Amino acid sequence: MKTEHKRIFELLADWQLLGLNIEREASTEPYEGRVAIATIVFERVDHRGWDGRTIMEVILKPWQFSWTMPEAGTAYYEKAVWIAATWVDAYRTMPALQECCEIATGMIAHNIPRDPDLARVHCCQYLTSALRKLTDRQWAEETDPVKKAKIDARRWWKDMKLIKTIGAHEFYA
Repeated sequence: MKTEHKRIFELLADWQLLGLNIEREASTEPYEGRVAIATIVFERVDHRGWDGRTIMEVILKPWQFSWTMPEAGTAYYEKAVWIAATWVDAYRTMPALQECCEIATGMIAHNIPRDPDLARVHCCQYLTSALRKLTDRQWAEETDPVKKAKIDARRWWKDMKLIKTIGAHEFYA
């Protein structure tokens, strides 16, 4: 994350940053998928100190959420920067952001419960099924041992238990 953009994200309140995180990670997911993404943030806050102790620390920790990484795609990242920098206009014109912020405020206020399956096992990891399948296929097809080892190092899920799949995301503990 670029330093000047981190400052823009740090100006957001917890409900805004969590809403932005849900929108960027799961705007096309069903309600349950959006709640699951927020659950991951709260589980990290409560159970994985190295991720951070606050919503902001967890969300802005490098390499944790793809929308915070310019490397994940310039347009994807720049839209997040635009939303944060022009919050009032973005919020007013983006129904998905409004819906995600409703989930964020509801979960912060404990009016919307965490996903019970994920909370029970303190699930803190997820990725899209498409990315997992692509990486597993690359690993299986690679014949160069050095390249295969590099791909295998990215396959953090291989030793974890799949808890559930919601929409396009797989959740692991």
